[in-house]
Amino acid sequence: MSEQPNIVLVTVDSFRADHCSFMGYEHETTPALDVMAEEGAVFTNAIAPGPTTPESLPATMTGTYPTGAGSGDELASTRTEIRDHVLAHDTLAEKLSRRGYATGAFTPNPWTSRYFGFDRGFDRFEDFMGDDLSSSIWSRMLEEGGSKALAATRLVLSWMQRENVFKPWSAMYDDIVSWAQRAEKPYFLWVFLLDVHFPYLTGDTYRSQSRWREYEANLRLYLEDQHTPYSPRVHEQLVTAYDDSIRYTDAFFERLRSDVEDTVIVVHGDHGEAFGEHGTYTHQHQLYRENIHVPLVVSGVPSRRIDRPISLRAIPRLLTGIAETGAVPDIENPFVAARTDETAAIDSGRVKYLRNGDGEELYDIGRDEQSQVSNDQLGALCRGVLAQFDASMAEQRTIGEAAREVVRER
Repeated sequence: MSEQPNIVLVTVDSFRADHCSFMGYEHETTPALDVMAEEGAVFTNAIAPGPTTPESLPATMTGTYPTGAGSGDELASTRTEIRDHVLAHDTLAEKLSRRGYATGAFTPNPWTSRYFGFDRGFDRFEDFMGDDLSSSIWSRMLEEGGSKALAATRLVLSWMQRENVFKPWSAMYDDIVSWAQRAEKPYFLWVFLLDVHFPYLTGDTYRSQSRWREYEANLRLYLEDQHTPYSPRVHEQLVTAYDDSIRYTDAFFERLRSDVEDTVIVVHGDHGEAFGEHGTYTHQHQLYRENIHVPLVVSGVPSRRIDRPISLRAIPRLLTGIAETGAVPDIENPFVAARTDETAAIDSGRVKYLRNGDGEELYDIGRDEQSQVSNDQLGALCRGVLAQFDASMAEQRTIGEAAREVVRER
């Protein structure tokens, strides 16, 4: 391995931790990732900054929470906030580039495209938004917005077999490996995989139920309210399809490990996925464990199991630390936070506190993730921690507004 290790960061959309077999899941979904977790470092309490890609990835790639910007139309405000935030802060790619890394990225998720500035710091950036059919589809999706628009695009394109528009990992794998093998060393490569995102669609090799059952469940979830309590049969079909998508994605890790050498591979989910635990499916704007508890595995480093909580906001610190020492740095966090525009949460790995509007919820994660507990002393402690987080966010908002003005004047 070179003095500074090659690093591959793999972001998997909608990937919840407790559906990984190395995290104790009852079904074998991640055999390749299991080996990576056993041989390398695994963070058992990794928490996404938010429950959707637009709420999670800006913080993950900059190390700083977005603080809010814009007004009027909600979607337009979200687009403005993401773009302004990414442009106003150093990205992970910029930090590693300054350390001498060649940088490349392959991301078919429009929320992480050059449209939002995620190409900053990359020598090669492929977001598959060329001047063709895909460009017009993704542009409409960004204008109309949201996960449901992306789901509709996936469903239609799957039926049409248009892989040039929506890229499963197998369709871009050769380009990914070719770039890694030709890049100057050391290199940093970021790959974003959409294959676990709803709708949960896999090929025949990894599908454990009929194609009809898979499509029926996905279509019902798309057409109906994602707050609907589904029958046990449809629920089982959805979970099975989701697990099949994870198994298909795990095959990417198996191939990648054999095709890139002397490389640290970091795998994480960008957020989780709900299956009715608290009344919703897919990824709504909620901060329960199923929404934000994600896998985080680092292979190619000394074996460690880290149970203390870590936010994905620490990814830049984690990877720059690996670049400097070849090992996972110690990142101390007794609590980590997650947020949406309307809710906030703190998580210690044992205790979870949620603030929803004027209400609050407290959970003893070690005992029961679904049932609330009553503990006045612990509740007061959590409120104090969240108040500190709010104060920090207010300070960042002031700094961020000044930074955005500088960006707009460029």
